[in-house]
Amino acid sequence: MRNKSPKPNDGKAGDGKTGGEDTCAGHALGFPLRAELDFLPIENVTLDIFRCLCEVYTTGSAQPWEIAMKEAEAKLGPAEGPLLVARVTALLRALRSERKVGFSYLSIGCQHVSPDELSVSGLLKAARSGNESALDRGLKLLVEDPQAPARTQFAARALASMQSQHIASDANVRDESRASQKKTAPAHYLH
Repeated sequence: MRNKSPKPNDGKAGDGKTGGEDTCAGHALGFPLRAELDFLPIENVTLDIFRCLCEVYTTGSAQPWEIAMKEAEAKLGPAEGPLLVARVTALLRALRSERKVGFSYLSIGCQHVSPDELSVSGLLKAARSGNESALDRGLKLLVEDPQAPARTQFAARALASMQSQHIASDANVRDESRASQKKTAPAHYLH
């Protein structure tokens, strides 16, 4: 969702002075930025994949699905990438079957987060942390049903479990990096 402002007539597009830059719909609507929400790398990848798959349903085109696969494989590798796309697809299908209203999403790569995307991210965070009351409340709010939807709950738990594995492996890499930095011998200089 991009709103393009008019291009300047002087041929110097995007100089910031003439209004030639694109204006993001998320910015125009006042949605928060991913950076403000402290999204983890796996949360960013998941959001991008989610947006691609929403675009598949909206347009009927296979191109966004191909983008989702390429993005997931680039970030997680050829073994884990397609699994992430499958988990996100399962969650989106569950939401489509159990949610009574439409779903707002932003363009692929947009740094803002829509309210519905934020609700899904919060739901996944609750599932990862094991906060059952937050998970139950989030499910009921997201699907707008007083009964906790079983299909959406199962799909959210499965995706959150996969995210947790990547968060743990990212933490291990950071810990190993810190440990190797601590093993570095200090330099001594002779005058």
